[in-house]
Amino acid sequence: MTEAEARLRCEELNGELGEGEVPWAVREVEPGDWRPARARVTGLPPREPYKATTEAKPKPPQADDPRDAFQRNVPPYGAGS
Repeated sequence: MTEAEARLRCEELNGELGEGEVPWAVREVEPGDWRPARARVTGLPPREPYKATTEAKPKPPQADDPRDAFQRNVPPYGAGS
């Protein structure tokens, strides 16, 4: 199978997939021989399907520096050294 044929077949197979399933990709089995393949790792627990959306919350504002002005402005090893 050529790379173009394998890519076309992957598109067909990916069109038939349900939501959250692992997609098909092109893999070169031998030089010049391309096949559709799916990544699978044995021994892993099944994962939950992909979610359609994710929630993004705004970050809280950063707290003010509790040190006084002298501690903030003077380097730890003395001024001007």
